[in-house]
Amino acid sequence: MVLPFSPDLVVGAARVSWHSIFSFVGALVALVISVRLARYLVRDDRVYAFAIAVLVGGLISAHIGNIADNWDRYMAHPERILPFWGGIAVTAAPIGSTIGGVIAARRLRLPLGFMLDIAAIGIVVGLAVGRIGDVVNGEHHAVACSGLLWCVRYTAPDTLGQREPVHPVVVYDALVDLAIAALGYAYWRRVRGRPPEGRTYLLVLGLYGLGRALTSLLRLDPIVLGPLQEGQVLGILYACGALPALVALHRRASLREVSARPGP
Repeated sequence: MVLPFSPDLVVGAARVSWHSIFSFVGALVALVISVRLARYLVRDDRVYAFAIAVLVGGLISAHIGNIADNWDRYMAHPERILPFWGGIAVTAAPIGSTIGGVIAARRLRLPLGFMLDIAAIGIVVGLAVGRIGDVVNGEHHAVACSGLLWCVRYTAPDTLGQREPVHPVVVYDALVDLAIAALGYAYWRRVRGRPPEGRTYLLVLGLYGLGRALTSLLRLDPIVLGPLQEGQVLGILYACGALPALVALHRRASLREVSARPGP
């Protein structure tokens, strides 16, 4: 497929990147979904303050991840660190989102596990929406692709994308995110209201990490540790931390249900 997209939307003297536009739309989608799911248990306006804390925390850690990814560039222009120039590293966002969510839930007296569960589902859908902007921008470079109908090549004069056919790796990311959201929602419907809460959050985080570690095999991102990119390092850490914790919580829930059954 030939993609003739300019990376920016130009309206008169205004110029806004499509990445920024769809990141904003993705954040709104995440907010709407999370608030709607939260109404199962929390029906007051505290959910909005919680959502803002999760969003701000995610943006901060994602920007820190981008700095780590592009350390040499930022050290050459340190004035660009604070104004959030240069983009974000989405894979680092769960760290700040979790920290922000934990702090907000404690301060607002909200059920922590439940709030993390519904936030995780909304966020992973929002990430998929945000990937639309990445497709337009072409900024995430990938390995060469041949023989597939969906190989992409960017042709706009000011594009950030590659001019030779490559894998649309951000499309793969979006499809993985949507699949994780569907699995997470189905699992949440099954376990909501049944302690321990937080299992959906762990499922989504673990699968997201695993998926990102795999799709990063097709990326041309900077190497940060051994043969691994930042997305792979964080993805492996998420998967190795969240999935065993999920198994442990699931076993605890099963034992609790067995002990609660009336005897013969």
